Amino acid sequence: MGEFDTVHLVHFYSSPGGIEVLSSRIIKSFPEVCFRIFTIRPPVPGAVDVYEGSGVARSFGSRINIMAMSRLMSYVRRNRCDIFHLLNVGPYFLLAARLAGATRIVYSIRGTRYWGGFFQRLVRKSLWRIALNRKIRIISNSEFSRQIFHENIDHGADIKVLYNPVADSRFTLYAGHERKNVMKIIYAGRLNDGKNLEKWIDLAFRIHDDLNRTEYEIYGSGPLEEKLKEKIMDLGASGYISVKGFRKDIENVYREADVFLFLSEYESFGNVVVESILCGTPVIAADIPAMREIFRDYPDFLVDDDGDLEQQIHKKLLDHDHLSGLALKASEDFRTRFSMKAHIAALGKIYSSFDD
Repeated sequence: MGEFDTVHLVHFYSSPGGIEVLSSRIIKSFPEVCFRIFTIRPPVPGAVDVYEGSGVARSFGSRINIMAMSRLMSYVRRNRCDIFHLLNVGPYFLLAARLAGATRIVYSIRGTRYWGGFFQRLVRKSLWRIALNRKIRIISNSEFSRQIFHENIDHGADIKVLYNPVADSRFTLYAGHERKNVMKIIYAGRLNDGKNLEKWIDLAFRIHDDLNRTEYEIYGSGPLEEKLKEKIMDLGASGYISVKGFRKDIENVYREADVFLFLSEYESFGNVVVESILCGTPVIAADIPAMREIFRDYPDFLVDDDGDLEQQIHKKLLDHDHLSGLALKASEDFRTRFSMKAHIAALGKIYSSFDD
């Protein structure tokens, strides 16, 4: 990549999430490159912002789609000779960038849901076909998300898999954690629909009846936060289930926990489960395709949602020592498989390929 090249990272939000955390880490890993950020939605006042204090130049769209699209097109037009790295923004905004003159586009697939019904499918699939061309470099964060894109959008698309670079100096084993009399079970991530958090709370409530030396903590922010707090209150479970909000030092949350319980209905990847393993904390995760891919060599971490979920989780909690030993073994594997060094080297080659 040329010395004066600029890369514009375009994504929806600046609140913490997989895409946002990845973007901030990409910026730090390419000190020779000038990065700028365009978030389609402006920051929410008072909310956590991953770019706050970073000094990176930023621009914003709007909460109204048509206005956001117009602002993105104006922004692209002013910088059309630069590289635009679009992270899971969908066909509307990809097409807007192309119509505004962007020719050096990297598109990151980081999701597996493309429409909600027949009409959306009809419209969005047509827009995808118009928006895509063979000059766009397409990358996905898992083999599963690549497969879904091929099946739903473009069978012949050339897509390179770049696993999320989760492994870094923050997420390391910590020998100082001491087991207490109470087992701490956590969730960390967005508090959104699709994460199965209401079921998570229901299961915690029922499991606690049999394993009363357990406590349950939910970390993160999102639209379901108040609803989850109300549910816990309604169950009368606030003495052992709590919503803790966002933590910047999430690595310490993992290290202080005994188990990470992750029951999401769908994911394209799942940074948080890898982070937990890297910190030596075992995971119990729903057996969905993305989790199956991450834990391909460690199926003991998975539970089948078609079976008796409560019984499966209960059994694995009783077998905690086995899971802890397995987490230590998996952490060594994950440190290589999901390394920042490998991701940045591959991404750098993709950015540089526009100069060929």
